[in-house]
Amino acid sequence: MTGADLVLYGGLAALGLGLLGVLVVLAVPRSEQVSPAERVGAYTARTSGLATASEAGAEGAPAPDRFASSKATAQRVLEGRPGLEARISARLEAAGSSLKAHEWLLVHAGVFVGTTLLVLLLSGGNPLLVLLALVLGVAGPWVVLGLKVSRRRKKFDTALPDTLQLISGSLSAGLSLMQSVDTIVREGVEPMVSEFRRAIVETRLGVDLEDALDGVAQRVGSKDFGWVVMAVRIQREVGGNLAELLDTVAATMRERQYLRRQVASLSAEGRLSAYVLGGLPPVFLLYLAVTNYDYIEPLFTDPRGWIMLGVATLLLVVGFFWMTKMVKMEV
Repeated sequence: MTGADLVLYGGLAALGLGLLGVLVVLAVPRSEQVSPAERVGAYTARTSGLATASEAGAEGAPAPDRFASSKATAQRVLEGRPGLEARISARLEAAGSSLKAHEWLLVHAGVFVGTTLLVLLLSGGNPLLVLLALVLGVAGPWVVLGLKVSRRRKKFDTALPDTLQLISGSLSAGLSLMQSVDTIVREGVEPMVSEFRRAIVETRLGVDLEDALDGVAQRVGSKDFGWVVMAVRIQREVGGNLAELLDTVAATMRERQYLRRQVASLSAEGRLSAYVLGGLPPVFLLYLAVTNYDYIEPLFTDPRGWIMLGVATLLLVVGFFWMTKMVKMEV
């Protein structure tokens, strides 16, 4: 059996296992459980006036869910792996997604099975394309989720100086810190509004305001806001003018953002070179696999070809990593 046959049969086996898993999930009877986190989320939506009809009537008869049994099975799968569930939940919260961990797991499985099946049918069993589909099905959803997390964190940090300025103005007008945070919920922008609304709900449930704001910094992954919370804690202990302190922090963050944009502009050419040089070999290999597979077939059927592919992949990864590190600067 050649290497191409092994890849093809491996792809078919993975696809069959994925379809079998989906069928098993769909066959499990329904089991409804509402976690404390879901109750807090529903309460947050109701208090902000954004709850849907089903959320507003959560105490009544629940709305029918076609995928309830699948979600319950996925939840039981995650219960045996609390570390994985916590990791997925943290990433979903950082991305601002309304999906639960078990729901995202079902979406991930569907993407994996659908991508593999589509590529398998369209490519006629091309081993390279099937292998690529397997990799995309496994890593693709995580990459997309990571991009959403990064984009939301960047948006949060961009709006942070204006938010601090608004809080400072509210404090100068005579409002308390809690009332100033509520002003952000009414007049701010996303993702500030949703995160600060959750912090207010947590304070109503007995959490200290500083701890609730620190939870915002941890969920979003914003180091800048973490420093703001630390400054607020210190000011609460030693005293001082909090409005003036927030004005100073906001001005410092604006200067840092300006410096970041300058660094990004100066290093754009190096980053583009790294992306082009790193993406050109695999894209050209994919092009040859589609247009003239016989030309590159020895790379997948001959042991010497496997060694060449391994060495080329290693050198490509090391080179791309080195180039990106050279142009990356922390500000």
